[in-house]
Amino acid sequence: MRLSYSTLACPSWDVARIVAAAVENGYDAIDFRGYLDAVELVDSPHFRGEPLREIAARVRDAGLAVSCLSSGAKMSAPDAAARAAELDAMRRYADLCGAFGCRQVRLFGGDAKDIADPVANAAETLVAAAAIARDAEIEFLVETHDAWMDTARLRAAFDAAGRPDGVALLWDVHHPWAFRGEAPEVSARNLSPYIRNTHWKDSSPLPGGKRRLRLPGEGEVPLRRIRDALAAVGYDGWYTFEWEKRWHPEIEEPDVAIPAFAAFLRDLAGN
Repeated sequence: MRLSYSTLACPSWDVARIVAAAVENGYDAIDFRGYLDAVELVDSPHFRGEPLREIAARVRDAGLAVSCLSSGAKMSAPDAAARAAELDAMRRYADLCGAFGCRQVRLFGGDAKDIADPVANAAETLVAAAAIARDAEIEFLVETHDAWMDTARLRAAFDAAGRPDGVALLWDVHHPWAFRGEAPEVSARNLSPYIRNTHWKDSSPLPGGKRRLRLPGEGEVPLRRIRDALAAVGYDGWYTFEWEKRWHPEIEEPDVAIPAFAAFLRDLAGN
């Protein structure tokens, strides 16, 4: 298993601490989703010019990769102006990949409630995004999130786009199961062979349909079944821990959660 963790877990850490935690706990890579005060890397002064070169050097010199740059850009767009803005954000992230030798940029599916034909709409964006990705020699990965936690619907958008090179999928293993009741085996089958990355989290239910994040193995998400479902479709990509401390300050500190995920995944790998 190739292990990565998202910087959502540690919004107050600088790159030195991010790298040190990865090395100390046997991670192979970092997934950058925000850095210090900035959620979008392309808006951060730390991710341009000399500060960017210093961050990239810190990661590289530690023997780590950057598994993904997790953007907030979206596949769904209600009109032409919105689509142009999303594609511009994708271009900015594609340009940023070169500094890290990174070949993956995460996209959200986005909200489709005001779109008459969400699948056709998404397909149009996917075709345009794929062209940007091919020019940059990267892949945009659409996450199972927002209006696209139904993996059959997400797969239908890729089918409608003609499955172009340059776009693929990121399975957030929590969301389809926790919010759609979708079996892991169904998700893996629908998303295969386009799964390039996975985001991992555990949770337990709260009133009103919400959920509380839990340390891996302490919630109800069937993580072992998910590992087995991935193995069944031949997945060999990243296992990325997405501990959403930036959004949920009440959950455990990164010094606790980051080691816990590494230990949990190694236990899964050995069983």
